[in-house]
Amino acid sequence: MQQADRPSLAEVFVSIGDPRQAGKVEHDLVELLVVAVSAVLSGADTFVEIEAWATERLDWLRNYLKLKHGIASHDTFGRLFGLIDPAQFEAAFRRWVGSVVPVLGAQVVAIDGKTSRRSGKVDATPLHLVSAFAA
Repeated sequence: MQQADRPSLAEVFVSIGDPRQAGKVEHDLVELLVVAVSAVLSGADTFVEIEAWATERLDWLRNYLKLKHGIASHDTFGRLFGLIDPAQFEAAFRRWVGSVVPVLGAQVVAIDGKTSRRSGKVDATPLHLVSAFAA
């Protein structure tokens, strides 16, 4: 698959509906999602870390995104991910990953799963963590 055939993160995230109120939107939905995914792929685990990562790399990010109003706050990232449709996000992200994995030449995908001890309460599901690595 050639570089031109692969959709960018921005191209796949265009398919996600924006649940925010139009008059109150300052940051572009696609740009927020691209920044968040890029930060998480770089090791950020929380919305605060996403904001910090993006703030440190603002000049680099502006090579690819407009970011007219700069980097959104961690609260904005948190609210956004609470509002977007998880199924739409998953479908778009899977589409992007599916286009990247063949280019990486991965032949084995190692999957590791763990259940956090003492995370389940009575009548509640414990926290499960699944990691996948292309090798």
